[in-house]
Amino acid sequence: MMNLRNPLFPSPATNPMPDLAEFMTTKEAAEELGFTVTSVRHLIYKKKIESVKFGRSLLIPKKAVKEYLEKTKGMSKNDPRRSLK
Repeated sequence: MMNLRNPLFPSPATNPMPDLAEFMTTKEAAEELGFTVTSVRHLIYKKKIESVKFGRSLLIPKKAVKEYLEKTKGMSKNDPRRSLK
């Protein structure tokens, strides 16, 4: 029988659930940025936008989307400085 109090199996009290109001899904971020979901995932992969793994989903802090928008303000979608490719 498995010991559920083992420190290798942290309880929810040691890993609190994040405040989901501060996050958005990749789909919501894509709509906010004017990109596809695939492009948003690419930005996450390239470390241009931070994300948090929540179960099988990726959640993006709203502040990260806002920072990316401010950083790329005035650039076209195809500007190489946006690093989509």
